[in-house]
Amino acid sequence: MTKIKTLIENNFSLLLLFGAFMGFFVPSFGDAADEIVITLTAILIFMSCANIEPRDFLKTDIFEIGLFTLVRFILLPLVLYYFFVAFFPEFAIGALLLALMPAGVTVAALCSMSNANVVLGLSLILITSLMSPIVIPGVFSFIGEQISVDVLSLFLTLLLVVVFPIFLYFGIFSRHGKSVALIKKYNNTVPVIILSLILTIVVATQKQVFFENLTLIYSGFAVMMGLFFFLYLFGVIYSRFIQPEARVPFIFASGAMNNSLAVGVAFAYFDGVTVIFIVLSEIVFSIYVAAAQYYFSKRSQN
Repeated sequence: MTKIKTLIENNFSLLLLFGAFMGFFVPSFGDAADEIVITLTAILIFMSCANIEPRDFLKTDIFEIGLFTLVRFILLPLVLYYFFVAFFPEFAIGALLLALMPAGVTVAALCSMSNANVVLGLSLILITSLMSPIVIPGVFSFIGEQISVDVLSLFLTLLLVVVFPIFLYFGIFSRHGKSVALIKKYNNTVPVIILSLILTIVVATQKQVFFENLTLIYSGFAVMMGLFFFLYLFGVIYSRFIQPEARVPFIFASGAMNNSLAVGVAFAYFDGVTVIFIVLSEIVFSIYVAAAQYYFSKRSQN
């Protein structure tokens, strides 16, 4: 069992690709697909809470995190949206949705690998996640008629997917040592399997759209590589204005978003082209994370 667990954790990117690949060969999940994907995404959020210690959260500078959240997760997504409308209109909604996603649990792992402030990384995950049910529908509501989406329904979905799992974990499960130990034992393994399954369901249900837009996959991949590079670059530039010891967590929080949440929301609320673009983000995200892991492993050997 240990070998299987290690194999899964060490082959994150390959398993995601396998999940997406399998989607072309399994039957569509039909009308039930939305509910299944949203439920699986909520489980991912729930398991990621095992990495967060609330007492550590109290040690961080809330104002500093709040300002970063305002600039990176509200203002920047709007700038990106209007840029994409002008130059890559077919990917504008997908770019906006992805840029609005809160910091993902990978931020903590990357901070740990780079010997950065893990507590600050975890605080960024928690605060941006808790704010996402307000920030994401709020930005879409601000844009208004340019994007057709049920803002109230989106708000309720994000409450269910993000806020409810967080309160469920810290309100009930975190008080039981055995439950916490069990979750922590598998919270790096099970999420990989769940995310791979999400991609299988999404691709299986949208495979016809994929086949009809093959050229968009190539261009979307190139654009997504550039988008991630820009988001990390923004983090680097922003970090120049804060204390050196706090820089790395903000850089990772800018680029390592909660892609699984993006996939779930895109699949439930947006068109097939947007879904394709967001699915591609998982692959590009894995490439950047793999590059970071390689870099830090090499640096630790020197």
